[in-house]
This record gives sequence, structure tokens and C-alpha cells, in this order.
Amino acid sequence: MQTLVDTTNWAKFPVTVQGVNLVSEVDPAGSFYPQLVNMPSEMFQTMHVQMISELIGDISNLTREELEAELVILNEGASQAVISLA
Repeated sequence: MQTLVDTTNWAKFPVTVQGVNLVSEVDPAGSFYPQLVNMPSEMFQTMHVQMISELIGDISNLTREELEAELVILNEGASQAVISLA
């Protein structure tokens, strides 16, 4: 998957949505990073499940290529956080 920002030094948070392993990558200098690191992991996971379900739908039925294409669209214009395949 291609991202438009360099996430090399970003914090990586693994999440599983509909059986698919993803990584939420967050800029530690970003405005909402402090809230995320203090959020209970269960809440963080639930937030991602809801977001992916609402924005993409059932990702468990997508091919890898289809999911990567959906994530490119989802991450378009991102400056503080992106979601990628694990």
C-alpha cells in the first residue's frame, strides 16, 4: 500500500478488524496522539472496528488488492494517522 506521508518514525498500534490484522500508524507529534496512548486498548480496538465498518464495510470479504485500494482512499490527505495492513 502506498501512503503519502512518511510514517517511519510514527507509533504503530496493531488492531484486528473483522479478522484482518491492521496497523494504525500515528504521528507522535500529532494533536490526538496523547489521547490515543492513554486510551484503553479495548476502546481503541472498538473505535477502529466501528470506523472501518462504517467507511469501508465488510473487509473480510475483500481481496488484499481491494483492501489496499480502500485503505489508500481512506488515508488520502492524512497528516497525523493512517491505517495499513499488518
